[in-house]
Amino acid sequence: MKTLPMERLILSLLLCGAAHAAPDSPRWRIVKTKYPTTDTVVAGFSVLDFGALGDGRRDCTRAFQQALDSMGQAGGGTVFVPEGRYVIKGTLRIPVSVTLRGEWAAPTKDSPRTRGTVLMVYAGRGQAEGTPFMTVDYCAGVKDMSFWYPEQDPENIVPYPYCLKQSGGDNATFENLTLVNAYQGIRIGPGGNELHYVHNVYGTPLQVGIRYDSTTDIGRIENVHFSPVYWCQSGLAKSPPSNSGFASWLLAHGTGVHMERSDWEYVSYVHVDGYRRGYLVTEGARGAANAQFYGLVIRNCQTAVEVQETNPFGMVFTKCTFHGLDYGFRVGKKFDAAILLSDCEVSADQALYSQGTGCFIIQNSQVTRGHIRLTGGVLAMTASQVRDAGTQIFLGSAVQGASLVGNTFPQDPPRINSDMPPERLKLITRPMPLEAFPTYDGNRTRVTRPARDVLYVVTDAQWGASGQDKEDDTPALQKALDHAGKSGGGIVFVPAGNYILRGSLAVPSGVELRGIHDVPHHTQGNGSLLHVYPGPGQEPTITLRARSGLRGLAFNYPDQRMQDVRDYPFLIQGRGDDIYVVHVNCANAYRFLDLMTIPCHRHYVDYLSGSPLRVGVAVGGGSTQGEVRNTQFNPHYWTRCDRRNPFFRNSPGGRMQRGTGNMLWTFQKEKLDAMWVGHCRQELLFQNFVYGSLYGIRFTQQQGRGPEDCVVHGHGTDGSKVGVFFEQGSGRIDLINAELVAMSSQDKVAIKLGADFQGSARLINTLVWGSPDTLAQVDNGELWLQGLHAFRHGNGIQIRQGEVKAVNVHFFGPGAHLSLAETKAKATLIGNITRGPLTVNGKRMPQESQAPNLVMRGNLTK
Repeated sequence: MKTLPMERLILSLLLCGAAHAAPDSPRWRIVKTKYPTTDTVVAGFSVLDFGALGDGRRDCTRAFQQALDSMGQAGGGTVFVPEGRYVIKGTLRIPVSVTLRGEWAAPTKDSPRTRGTVLMVYAGRGQAEGTPFMTVDYCAGVKDMSFWYPEQDPENIVPYPYCLKQSGGDNATFENLTLVNAYQGIRIGPGGNELHYVHNVYGTPLQVGIRYDSTTDIGRIENVHFSPVYWCQSGLAKSPPSNSGFASWLLAHGTGVHMERSDWEYVSYVHVDGYRRGYLVTEGARGAANAQFYGLVIRNCQTAVEVQETNPFGMVFTKCTFHGLDYGFRVGKKFDAAILLSDCEVSADQALYSQGTGCFIIQNSQVTRGHIRLTGGVLAMTASQVRDAGTQIFLGSAVQGASLVGNTFPQDPPRINSDMPPERLKLITRPMPLEAFPTYDGNRTRVTRPARDVLYVVTDAQWGASGQDKEDDTPALQKALDHAGKSGGGIVFVPAGNYILRGSLAVPSGVELRGIHDVPHHTQGNGSLLHVYPGPGQEPTITLRARSGLRGLAFNYPDQRMQDVRDYPFLIQGRGDDIYVVHVNCANAYRFLDLMTIPCHRHYVDYLSGSPLRVGVAVGGGSTQGEVRNTQFNPHYWTRCDRRNPFFRNSPGGRMQRGTGNMLWTFQKEKLDAMWVGHCRQELLFQNFVYGSLYGIRFTQQQGRGPEDCVVHGHGTDGSKVGVFFEQGSGRIDLINAELVAMSSQDKVAIKLGADFQGSARLINTLVWGSPDTLAQVDNGELWLQGLHAFRHGNGIQIRQGEVKAVNVHFFGPGAHLSLAETKAKATLIGNITRGPLTVNGKRMPQESQAPNLVMRGNLTK
């Protein structure tokens, strides 16, 4: 029988549709990737399942969106995009709790070409304000892929909309990405948003790389690299030659990162090379920012850093390099707070230039080229080096004072051109070396994988977990875990759903218990939810044997209520070495994570989040070389639960200022040990945050031994009673870039050293605000304050016993400064700044003095 042409066409379309029939439900699988990953990839769909082809020709917009929407309808999970070049002529939306994940290798000096999964972007040409190419919803993310605009011409740059945008809500992740030549890279805000996570992003964004605004809970930007070399060496069509005029366009027009309003932004290891402005800070739609920065390297930019305005709480920059052409560090006229630089290097025609009325505090730093110029405000510079014989320090008539103590200059006397009255300048050339900066690496790559890449899906008939009703799923999950352990390891995977735990689970060695989230997530996003109903006398709900881990899970205690708080055991307990907990949250654990009862050497915790009630993380037991990073504790992990889920009907809900939401915060401020650190060695606590606690972080002893060689970087305590408490111990503890806010409680203290503390605590580049009754209470031990901006300081520093060395402390407001016991107490005050005369025990003191228990040099009064 002869087939008619139309019939042949219909038959061809039917066969094509059959070949690419979309699956009805996720087919969970382990994906073997071409390039190394730090974890094992588990995906429910591939875009190939929906007809996408990475051939660089066929438009895959519809196939991608179908795959993403199907995964969203299944409750969330990962959609995988194999290596290839995918034409996307439309725009994409990543739904709640879905991750779009490809294959990716970071471009390096030895291997700079763009490899792996490449999305070819065509939409929005000529429309800078158009619809972003990809929007990322809450608890969702995009990772392991590159974005290339094939029609962008380096000789005739054309605007495009933002490539990626957080569409609001809590948690959006942009990780392991190359923005080959996006006109505008990543946009966060200006609508309300929280908890963005930008990690391992490379590329040559043209107009702006990252711009963020209106972020009201901690955003994190880590390990970002922007430079013209990434497009030039990509190996893609139309890539410009390395020495072309394109680099001049970037130097004239480009901004690496633009920060507007962001509360407590955590920024580390950002590298920008060859832009007009490396890092720009301005006022946003809802005000200005405060932030902490570490490890920035900005080179060959016209202006390395420009800060036009901050909020009153200020900013700190530590261990940074600023090499500008015109300006190294430029501060605008609206600046009236404090900027602190510690262990930084600055170089430019104008190395440091401030037109504001705030304080510029510099310590242990180097000016290798260029001038230092202030037209107003205050300069405090201590133990730093000026290496260029041509450098001059210009101090305008409106400058309120300058303290230059213990610095090294290429000539004596240093070249100072001052128009202010002579008494405002405190110049002490006698060397005053500060102790060496602690050595640590917060940017190490940590591989966290099970012993074998074998998948066990708990809802399969062999295991029989329900995830849908009130049947106890503990036996099913433990059966799968035991089988995986006896088989040599693997992943026990929990698809999205509501699972009941009325007993305990033991995760065997070499096994990972895993949920659907490949990225940090919030209780709003549901996901793989394990609802815990502890029985009488029950042990911790989850125990981790050596070399086992948890990833991508969410927990909840349905019977916990603020009207009748129940004392439950720890949710998770480590019982061996090399365990990991990654991207795990819990709405309301009474006690969350125990790494203290049993030694857990080399433990690794990344983005543990929730609203714990009594204990957040406990570290100790003699553990060595552990790391806890990006912990995020806030009452909203319980108050903002998805209340459409019947298991969250116990959520306090409502505004924090009233009802049970306020009961929760009040309870936490009187009971919660957010970060509890006992006997451990070489522990790194990196960029952890808590809102609402009795102790934001507390150091104590076990069997007479406390923390040793412990480094705490970027710790944030907000809305709490005691910011940091050194209760016991005899070792050295360093806190770098700490932000401590004591508020809404009685006896509020930012920094406290207990009577049993016999060690040394050093705080470098610290911000304090809120409503503390006391800035620092010292009952024993030694406290170093090395660069601190106190927007409010209460009754100042109170020393009952022990010693305080305060260098470059800025007491922004009025009030008492130092209370010193007549015996067993000692203080050294160098280069501090006060509003009104400096007072000791209520008496005005000269700015320079030498006594057995009190030394003062180079202090300033504004």
